[in-house]
Amino acid sequence: MRLVRNPRPRTTITCVTLLALAAGQYEEEDHHQHHHHPHHAVGFSYAKFSGPVSGPAHEIHVEDKHGHGHSIDYVAKPDYQFEYGVEDPKSKVSQSRKEHRHEDELHGEYSVQQPDGKLRTVKYSANKHTGFHAEVLIDGKPLHEEELAKLAQHAQEQQQHIQQQQHHQHHQYHEETPSSYGGHEEQTHEGETASSYGSEEGGEEYYH
Repeated sequence: MRLVRNPRPRTTITCVTLLALAAGQYEEEDHHQHHHHPHHAVGFSYAKFSGPVSGPAHEIHVEDKHGHGHSIDYVAKPDYQFEYGVEDPKSKVSQSRKEHRHEDELHGEYSVQQPDGKLRTVKYSANKHTGFHAEVLIDGKPLHEEELAKLAQHAQEQQQHIQQQQHHQHHQYHEETPSSYGGHEEQTHEGETASSYGSEEGGEEYYH
């Protein structure tokens, strides 16, 4: 059995979208005064990708466990790069990401503007020998281990708070849900369940 996978051709895609157009400067003249309109900030987004995604093909032999010989297949290692981002000064949104990979080597980074205006950037890399590594920077300066520990502790406390709220809502729901319809159940000394309906006419109780 022979399976052949054709490697995908190299593809390059570039997409640029303008979120807002720059307003030009208009000038109105008369005999007495001039009016000028300033330029407005421009917001935009972009996305770029290039391959091939599959990379060069390699032949592999797969042994058949049922004793029917072996099959041949073709696999390929990743080989790509991409980047995208959004910049909108009006809403103060600034974020981007880029990544490239060649076989088992991966490198990338992403950044986002925090509510306090600082730019947080995370640079990461990974391979099969050293594993995954990441570095966090604020305005280009690396965070110390103490600051990273505080951020991790804060995230853990937030997660615990959310879990406590969910646990409380779960118990509150069960407490508010009625356990029976039209009466209540009680256990008799014989071990049977008695349903009391409190009839006003006969005042009788029915045991099952």
